[in-house]
Amino acid sequence: MAASRKSRIPLFICAALGSAVLSGTAPAADEVQGGATTTQATPMPDMLRPVTQQQLDAAASDPASWLHSNGSYAETRFAPSTQINPSNVSKLRPAFIFQTAVMESMETAPIVSNGVMFLTTSYNHVYAIDAVTGKEFWHYKHRMGPVTTFCCGPNNRGVAISGDRLFMGTLDAKLVALDAKTGRLLWATQIADPELGYSETMAPVVVDGKVLIGTNGGEYGIRGFVKAFDVNKGDLLWTFYTIPETGQEGVWAENDAVGRNMKRDIAAEKQQLAAKGGDFYRTLGGGVWMAPAVDRKAHTVYFVVGNPSPDL
Repeated sequence: MAASRKSRIPLFICAALGSAVLSGTAPAADEVQGGATTTQATPMPDMLRPVTQQQLDAAASDPASWLHSNGSYAETRFAPSTQINPSNVSKLRPAFIFQTAVMESMETAPIVSNGVMFLTTSYNHVYAIDAVTGKEFWHYKHRMGPVTTFCCGPNNRGVAISGDRLFMGTLDAKLVALDAKTGRLLWATQIADPELGYSETMAPVVVDGKVLIGTNGGEYGIRGFVKAFDVNKGDLLWTFYTIPETGQEGVWAENDAVGRNMKRDIAAEKQQLAAKGGDFYRTLGGGVWMAPAVDRKAHTVYFVVGNPSPDL
């Protein structure tokens, strides 16, 4: 990933600060006490500018910024910069080390805009730092709800940026918007119910005034989805479910793909399915926990459907 100010473009490497992996329904005690807080370490210089939709569209060819968690709407993670190459890679040395306040796993993909790096940690902390010196500008700490449900650690994979705002999904299944310059909380909206197994670790994607985000929770029997929220107010605009209400049982095939009879008792299988009730589709999993790709020309969103429910 590259960031530039006066032609200095450091390479950023995010390493885990701890090796513990949590699994359960309650975050660490110090992550739920008190409200959401933003602390200002030093005023941000007048270098940050609002990110336009045109910049987001052209991010793949911008060597001075990293405006999507995976580089561009194509989600390829490819960096076009050529400053680091086979002839000088052996000469790389640490430019700075930034210490977060969270001693936990780190799976974030920082974004960089106008020389400012925005990075997240486990338990939904967000930092804005100088991408050249590592100097901290502000630190936002999300107030976690009393219940979180996550299978594989309290990770967060990054924020999305659009205009003068950052967007982050949280472990207690909220979507929050922050002022990129100050870290001030602008709005928060509930995406789904964490008591039903929903949580958020993915980095959202912003396109045409909409914040796109899926959900974790396949291990706990949720119903997967992708939702779009308004960037200004956080209002829900639409929902696409990965598990439909009808047809989710697939095809009642007697033969397999090569024509062999599977000796199924299809009538008995249908009876067993009916006995589960008419709303079993609500717990079939199909979470979308990786940032979706967007084809702007085709007006199409592509995403990977993840873990199925253990009930399958």
